Amino acid sequence: MSPRRVGRHRLSVRDQRIRLRGFAALNDVRRGKFDSLSDAARAAGTTVPTIKKNLPAAVTQERPGGRIHVKAFDPYWVRVQILTDEGAVEVIARGSRQRELAGHHRAVWIKVLRGELSPSALEEFRDRKVGGHALINDPDRLFELLRGGELSQLDAVYVSPETRG
Repeated sequence: MSPRRVGRHRLSVRDQRIRLRGFAALNDVRRGKFDSLSDAARAAGTTVPTIKKNLPAAVTQERPGGRIHVKAFDPYWVRVQILTDEGAVEVIARGSRQRELAGHHRAVWIKVLRGELSPSALEEFRDRKVGGHALINDPDRLFELLRGGELSQLDAVYVSPETRG
């Protein structure tokens, strides 16, 4: 059974939450936080069967009853918030590579603002895009956005299903 669709291409709020918990478990395994998908799923508040059902292209299993492995990358999209020279933008990150890039970018610019990283750390994002939008890599512009109040609205990288109409 496939996830329920609302409208033409939109998942229901419930299915979006299920996917986000699945992404969290997959990311934890990919980062080495957990050795097994079952441990990661439990920590994320989901189950392996739920992940297999809702995110089948993210896992592989050599034989029925065999160990389930997390693939290095997956094709799933999710709506994320990124920071560009124009400010905060909501975009669609297509695939795990773009989701990971959006999350890494967010972690770096937050550490730059806190003084935990040098502003030059943003240089690694020159010419990098998520959802077709260039990620901010100019420290001066980042601090301008902070002074202008643009960054107060950014709570998390993934856009909450409740905030969407």
